[in-house]
Amino acid sequence: MSAIRAVLGLAMLTLAACTAMPAKTEPPSVTVSDLRMGTAGVFEQQFFVKLRIQNPNDSDLQIKGSSFELELNDQPFAKGVSAQSVTVPRFGSEFVEIEAVSSLGSILRQAGTMTSDAGLEKFRYRIKGKLATRNAGSLPFDERGDLSFGGAPAPSK
Repeated sequence: MSAIRAVLGLAMLTLAACTAMPAKTEPPSVTVSDLRMGTAGVFEQQFFVKLRIQNPNDSDLQIKGSSFELELNDQPFAKGVSAQSVTVPRFGSEFVEIEAVSSLGSILRQAGTMTSDAGLEKFRYRIKGKLATRNAGSLPFDERGDLSFGGAPAPSK
């Protein structure tokens, strides 16, 4: 009789553990909201990239850090990392501003792009990286969009 109780108890504990496990977390959408110049030296330039993080999940997303690579017009441009913490509410969004750095080569490549047909009106961007979270592990992201002068960025997939 005690063996049956032990088996039933173990089964109940296993069932309780399974129901307590969090549902699969969908990756957030991360788009560039703004890009502004910081300091500029000959070999390295500093930018501040404002990101909008949208949480499609039914629970808050507790971000404890991030890293990303930013491409402009299909060319590597800048890299950034941050230990900034932010909580993105369920089905909501938050902004974070992260320092990014680029090299002289990145700036020269973009200068070459500016002399092409597109000019200074619009930049295509791609941002890829990962968000480190307290409650969902590491979440990768990879988004594309357009940065238009005179208008808000328009994400495109």
